[in-house]
Amino acid sequence: GLYLVYNPVQLATPHAAGVLILGLAGYYIFRSGNHQKDLFRRTEGNCKIWGKKPTFIECSYRSADGGIHKSKLMTSGFWGVARHMNYTGDLMGSLAYCLACGGEHLLPYFYIVYMTILLVHRCIRDEHRCSNKYGKDWECYTAAVPYRLLPNIF
Repeated sequence: GLYLVYNPVQLATPHAAGVLILGLAGYYIFRSGNHQKDLFRRTEGNCKIWGKKPTFIECSYRSADGGIHKSKLMTSGFWGVARHMNYTGDLMGSLAYCLACGGEHLLPYFYIVYMTILLVHRCIRDEHRCSNKYGKDWECYTAAVPYRLLPNIF
């Protein structure tokens, strides 16, 4: 925002519309993905995601105190598209903020670079932690949902 105060830009209508659509789509994916996960957890899977009963993989893990616990990893909705679609939505919104600044200067694009590094690193950390926690169950989950952030890419 501060960049635009000192460097106002006039975006063409198609460019502005594209930025708006990207930002709104990113916000929708981010919020809806988190809502799906929250709903799934609150109802223990007794809900509807995209109009259907959610699919999931039943996992077990051993806690630090030695107890064995059960957990469910959702494989439907946004969580069936990619394992961290909420991060994808966040990145889409970040990119929209940058694109709103036009293409005259590189400075505004450091935000998307920063967010990409932050969220890819967080994604890899989460995956490592889950792999250690769930073991073979995590392998089943990653086989069911093969992409981390970008469907058909990563």
